Formats: sequence, C-alpha cells, structure tokens
Amino acid sequence: MKLIKYFSIFFVPAVLFGCASGSHTLTGDPRPEIEVDQVSVFTETPTFDYVVVGAVRVSSGNSFTEESRIESATEELKEQAAKIGANGVVLDDVTQLSFRGLGSNVGLGLSSRSGVGASLGSSFSFPTTEMTGTAIYYEVEIIE
Repeated sequence: MKLIKYFSIFFVPAVLFGCASGSHTLTGDPRPEIEVDQVSVFTETPTFDYVVVGAVRVSSGNSFTEESRIESATEELKEQAAKIGANGVVLDDVTQLSFRGLGSNVGLGLSSRSGVGASLGSSFSFPTTEMTGTAIYYEVEIIE
C-alpha cells in the first residue's frame, strides 16, 4: 500500500503538470548566463538590431491540454536561451504532435511445478509540443 502512495505522490504531479526537455547550440560569441525572466519570446523577426547567439530546441509532453504543453515548452525555451546568455528567442517553428505511441501486451507463463502466471499491460504517450527558435541578444534600451 505504501508503494501506491509513494507512486501517486511522484507520478501524478508529473502527469498533471507536464515536463519539458530541451537543448541549445551556441553559434555566436559566448555570453554569460542570465536569469530566465530576462528572456523575451518573439513570434516574428524583430525589426531592431540584434546578434544571433545560438539555436534552441525543446519538447514538452505529459500534459492533458495543448495550452499547458505550449506554456511548458515556452518556459523551457527561455531557460535554454538564458543558459547561453540570449535575452530573446525568435520562434522558428512550433509543432503539435499527436500521440506518438500506443501499445499493449499479453503474457502467459507455465511451470512444471503447477505454476501459472499471466500478465496484461498497455502503454501510451501524451501528445507533445516541439519548438525551435533562434536565440538572440539585443540591447534592452533599444526597444524601450
């Protein structure tokens, strides 16, 4: 019974709140890491001057709604940009992927000592949101 209790404590929040993973590639000059709240996301290419710092890619799943997957992916996008010192991300692509996998299995085992065992299992995955962007750095005074 304790196993179920601990399982629900760790598994249920992960399913409800989702998770995201990401990566970044430095293509410009190295910059010091900044705070995530200093990173802005642009859906269109800015008209002001900026330098490209790198590229960021994220994936978000384990969530029931598209809105929560996008929110989680956007936050991870900002985290990846902040790691390479970019204070902006220009979104290049946002992709909503439907369920990636669905499977089930059945097993039966017999033993010469009158043992019989059976198992039944299934698995599925939630839809995911994938985002790619160009990490940029711009002078904040320029756009204020």
